[in-house]
Amino acid sequence: MKFEFTEKEYRTLVDVLTLSGMILDAYGRGEDKSRKSYFELEQKIYSYFEDVGSRDLIMRDPTTGQYVRKWSSDRSETIVKILDEYVDSSFWEELIIRMAERDMLADLELQGKDQSKMTLEERETLLREYGDHYEGEFRSNGLQSVVLRSESSEGTN
Repeated sequence: MKFEFTEKEYRTLVDVLTLSGMILDAYGRGEDKSRKSYFELEQKIYSYFEDVGSRDLIMRDPTTGQYVRKWSSDRSETIVKILDEYVDSSFWEELIIRMAERDMLADLELQGKDQSKMTLEERETLLREYGDHYEGEFRSNGLQSVVLRSESSEGTN
């Protein structure tokens, strides 16, 4: 099997691999055995950088021998912006989900209701209501109205 790429297609492929690499192997660079095959494929594709005229995009690290992505100092690459948007969105989604579940379970306990007796649909509907509340709050105010309490300073509720 043989693949041929134009320089533009190769650069786009490098962007896709860079994004996936940031998520799959951001800190390990192929050390995690379960992710090693992804890193090896990335390295194989990066190794063609000279053939495609992409010396400004990829370089070989002289100390490790690994092919690495070159970055501009101003973080202006489109993929950096895409990753930043992904991380930001993931943060808010995860925060909403965790806070909604925490508060739903606390309210059910206060009401003396057993969540295990709820249907999946009832639980998801209730969880969505709590999530909608937090989503609206965070869209309007960000973290402005979030307050953390310390048990040691306020005692337990």
